[in-house]
Amino acid sequence: MPQVFAGFTCNGSPVEAVRVNFETVIREEKMMAVSKVSGLLGVMLTFAAAVYSGAANAKIGSCEDPIVFGTTISETGPFSTLTTNWRALTEAFANEVNRRGGVEVKACGKKLPLKFVIYDDQSNPSTAVRLYERLASVDGVDFFVGPDWTSIGMAVSSVAERQKIPAVMANVGARAVFERGMKYVWGNAHPSAPRWSEQYFDMLTKVDPRPKSILFITHDNPVTKELTELMSKRAEAAGLKVLGDERFPGDLKNFSAIILKVKAAKPDVIYISSFDNPSVPLIQQMRQQSVKAMDVHHAMLSGSLMKQVGEGADGMTGELAWYPAIGGTHADLWTRTLEASKVDLFDAIWSVGRLAAYHVMVQAIERAGELDREKVRQVLYKGTFKTPPGDITYDDTGFPNATAFTTQLQRGKVEFIWPTERATAKVVWPSPSWK
Repeated sequence: MPQVFAGFTCNGSPVEAVRVNFETVIREEKMMAVSKVSGLLGVMLTFAAAVYSGAANAKIGSCEDPIVFGTTISETGPFSTLTTNWRALTEAFANEVNRRGGVEVKACGKKLPLKFVIYDDQSNPSTAVRLYERLASVDGVDFFVGPDWTSIGMAVSSVAERQKIPAVMANVGARAVFERGMKYVWGNAHPSAPRWSEQYFDMLTKVDPRPKSILFITHDNPVTKELTELMSKRAEAAGLKVLGDERFPGDLKNFSAIILKVKAAKPDVIYISSFDNPSVPLIQQMRQQSVKAMDVHHAMLSGSLMKQVGEGADGMTGELAWYPAIGGTHADLWTRTLEASKVDLFDAIWSVGRLAAYHVMVQAIERAGELDREKVRQVLYKGTFKTPPGDITYDDTGFPNATAFTTQLQRGKVEFIWPTERATAKVVWPSPSWK
């Protein structure tokens, strides 16, 4: 019987390795003609390929095969800067789960190992659709975890629905993806847009002196515009007067006109609703032109931004979904995964969504108690799942309900400052470097 081994190339394509013991074939036929040996070899390789095909495809309900998650990662293309080391992160998560015995399936009376099939979606929705179709029909995976980003998630969700394969997506946060009556799609945006800065605005009601006004500066992007709309309402609910919303295109380099308006308005709080890289020149020029405020808050504050701005970023506040320093339920699993893959969550802030997608699907299978897609779907529907950042819940559309912690850059280090029960440092208020 040939032995068949499956693995992955560096770009994620399935590969096959076949090891055949030829001794039994030619033991007494050493003088066999070359053509006859070749013919027999061809038959054996064909048989090996058939064995491989059966082994690669997932068998829903099987208690003998590994549980197989199918996913794509934007390893190339415009989103690739956000996914550094995610293949290693994914493999490390599986290794850590398997090191602990695997995924418990009660109907099998044992734990089963976890495996991933990974492809590069090239940051392209149509490519992602094609790959998820392959994951379903060729690779025969049990469940989908991923993809990321609203544009790709919108396209791929139709594959999950058509194939009736539960999909826990990662960084897909737009409600439009979920409000289409779908039954097999859930999201893991960390945080979800409606709760993005809820901890921050809670903090603003308790600091002394209490700010009275806020001005938004918004990157002209669907995600950040929605965030500003939602956080403007939170600001008003916290008693802040919203002085305006200045918008800028992602390729803007000269922010003089916007900064003049900011200085004229004199807001107590400046809220920057932007991805990190587009706002780097904004912050640099705000420093150069001596903008003053009680606080400058950046909704997507990251290690990348801090490194580019340097000391000018000190004192700014922002959000971060989680960091090993603050612990939480299952923190050891996540911490070991991050350490093994060399992923720093402040440098790669979207990695929390990825980890949460994997972890939620594992928990859903364990609660279902068997490898049945419909039972797993029922568990995911309006489910509550334990993760280090806190409980993840879903509404009846699959939209997540996840918050984040408020952070502050203090002397070149990110500190968690709110809520106080999980803080790593006290908030410095007003920000000494901006007042």
